[in-house]
Amino acid sequence: MSESDSKVVSDVLKGNKEAFEVLVRKYDRKLFNLACRITGDHEAAMDITQNSFIKAYDRLADFDPSYKFFSWIYRIATNESLNFLKKSRQTVNIDGLSPFKSRVSDIPGPEDEMIRNENEHMVQNALMKIREDSRVVLIMKYFIDLSYSEICEILSIPEKTVKSRLYSARQEIKNILTG
Repeated sequence: MSESDSKVVSDVLKGNKEAFEVLVRKYDRKLFNLACRITGDHEAAMDITQNSFIKAYDRLADFDPSYKFFSWIYRIATNESLNFLKKSRQTVNIDGLSPFKSRVSDIPGPEDEMIRNENEHMVQNALMKIREDSRVVLIMKYFIDLSYSEICEILSIPEKTVKSRLYSARQEIKNILTG
């Protein structure tokens, strides 16, 4: 666990409840991005992010400091996202929703914006069509930019499984987008 995360967790456990906000600010966007990409649902991702922090706060005393805090909270958010998908088990409509939108201040022309939106829509639709376990690994690797070891730690699976799921996910996405 990073020195700053370790200190914050320790402070919270000692009674400084406001210190938890440091962790919220640090991981809020990352958890939201993860949840949004897994579920394809902006509103659900907001709820999942909030629920993940609530669960983490409630269970902070159970946290093992020999692990990284971010791996622990990513695991919570991943599980919350997958639970949402299991409960909904419906096709997610992402019209008007694009978790891929750039937050960069470059202002593209209308044609560029339209092409980018169409591409984002196709990729998000393809993501929603592949198996959940493959989707989660793909999102963690390529959208969240986690290392193989971080993914292994978060999902509690061997590196060979991560690599196998990534390969399968890439093949599925390729087949969907080119087929």
